[in-house]
Amino acid sequence: MERRGNLLYSEQAKTQSFGNIYRIIYQEKKTSRQNIARISGISLPTISQHLNLLTDAGLIRTVGSFESTGGRKPNIISYVPDAKFALGIDITRNHLSIVLIDLALNIIASQRLRLPFCDSDEYFQTLSDQAQALLERHLADHAKLLGVGISMPVHVREDQKTISYATVIDVSSNIYERLKAFIPAPYLIFNDANSAGLAENWDSDSEQPMIYLSLSSSVGGANMTGKEIYMGVNSRSAEFGHLCIVPNGRRCYCGQHGCLDAYCSTKLLSDFTDGNLEEFFDCLKTGNNPGFKRVFDEYLDYLAIAVNNLRMCYDCDIVLGGNVGAYMADYIDLFRQKTIRLNPFETDGSFIRVCRYRTEASAVGAAAYYVNEFIQNL
Repeated sequence: MERRGNLLYSEQAKTQSFGNIYRIIYQEKKTSRQNIARISGISLPTISQHLNLLTDAGLIRTVGSFESTGGRKPNIISYVPDAKFALGIDITRNHLSIVLIDLALNIIASQRLRLPFCDSDEYFQTLSDQAQALLERHLADHAKLLGVGISMPVHVREDQKTISYATVIDVSSNIYERLKAFIPAPYLIFNDANSAGLAENWDSDSEQPMIYLSLSSSVGGANMTGKEIYMGVNSRSAEFGHLCIVPNGRRCYCGQHGCLDAYCSTKLLSDFTDGNLEEFFDCLKTGNNPGFKRVFDEYLDYLAIAVNNLRMCYDCDIVLGGNVGAYMADYIDLFRQKTIRLNPFETDGSFIRVCRYRTEASAVGAAAYYVNEFIQNL
């Protein structure tokens, strides 16, 4: 027999039914034995046996009773969000963000500090110290930590360890090996925009395809099909920042001209307020600076071209995320009007949505990988 946490799992407990029952409870959030039997086709005695094991493991609990439809009231069974946790770390050019999430993707604790990235032991030690301090404050039982997801503005190969392309930050291809001495748990590396898209998609009950457009210090995105990211043949899917929207236009950091990134990265706005994006939007809201309004209006015009192109290509909802997306709720009606004027087929711009995660989406998405692994492999 194998010990996991404080529970001895027999071979019987590790059958497919054990995991299937837990996944049903996780997906349904609140359910009953009878509903599990209806969905799974598993017999009630077998379900009861596995429910006892899951309860003993601290993974599920009874939280009340449903109304009776005749006879005994069925118990309400729910999963325990704080049975396990995952840590997410988002590394950007100028900031470091750390979040601790539970199985429900709730942010239990978070920390963000201005820390310019440097591929050095000193930087990694600071990262390690901050992560350890957050865990000490908010996670008494470190055995509940599933793993650490690290998001970065880089291309990562399928092994989630090897950097294949990095220009936004100067990072060595062997950073995974170098981080081993500084990360207190299993860890993997993820593209920041893909991670943010994963967090956004997981927080939605919809299984519909979705394009996540990340508007931060660099522009990227994620192509979500159901609850999965389409990565592409070379793991470079959804590099929306390098769509050409203005032929022979502004020079992009990639060396080409006219890329979306050169027109819709955060710095196109924050450069007017010494790098402080929040201050830009605060000033914009007051209306006291007509220049800010002109700048933002031009920003939205270019963004509308990109979003319309994405709608033409993918014919699904487009979610505006990243640092700028967090401020778009106040301007979404205006932006929909700009975009729909370019659309030859539609007059309703409701397919454009603002992100649910206004902060730390990339860190949450990177951590969510370990939540998903736990659920799928139980």
